[in-house]
Amino acid sequence: MKNEIKESVEAAKSGLEQLTGFIDPRVIGINQESDEWHITVEITEKSSAAPNLDLLGIYDVRVDASGNFLGYERIRMRKRCEKDNY
Repeated sequence: MKNEIKESVEAAKSGLEQLTGFIDPRVIGINQESDEWHITVEITEKSSAAPNLDLLGIYDVRVDASGNFLGYERIRMRKRCEKDNY
């Protein structure tokens, strides 16, 4: 199962990078629902001169058990300096 999770995480990160053009995604959560993985990814959407003001997008990325990228949805945005309240 550990390899399945690693492959799903890599598929989520690379799929999101390819489709959005944003780089360096960070996985901040992962949950399995039925035969899909829901991977929560945080990625810098707009850099600022002051790094604490960078705009971060938080995405729900769906990947199937075989590691196929199924889709994504931005679920919120925040500035890096804002406390994350999930």
